[in-house]
Amino acid sequence: MVIVPLPKPPELEKLLGALLMRPVKVVRAEDGVPPPAPHATALFHTEEPVLQVLARADLGLAASLAAALSVLPAAAVKECVAAGRMDESLQDNFVEVMNVLSRFVSGGGRTFRLGPVTCPPAAAAADLLALVEGSDEKRLYSIEVPGFSAGRLEFVTL
Repeated sequence: MVIVPLPKPPELEKLLGALLMRPVKVVRAEDGVPPPAPHATALFHTEEPVLQVLARADLGLAASLAAALSVLPAAAVKECVAAGRMDESLQDNFVEVMNVLSRFVSGGGRTFRLGPVTCPPAAAAADLLALVEGSDEKRLYSIEVPGFSAGRLEFVTL
């Protein structure tokens, strides 16, 4: 398997903090416990030779990142998690957050572009999820967004 180098957690923290205009806390999660389902996912890819990295976040974190981007109240995140789905405006905001995170994924030198993004109630394609399970290149982060829910974000080389 090809290893896609990613910058250290402080770079992700800096990028998200600048985007969301608040001090986001990012730490590497060493326990290996992936984000709980349901997941919001984003597929990043390079040109030839094609490399792919799938980012997946638990619903609470995905909604928190999306809500913080447009300064929605934390209650919107709680409603989203209770319903098990992201409304259209939160989905659009999550896509924007993932678009910015393409810079983080590209931090190892190759340019990655954002591909398909899925948000609950939709799920990533079954073939992508099978590749996630078979990957041995997973980087897991715990992220705290002040005023919103904390959660897990995982980057998986496919």
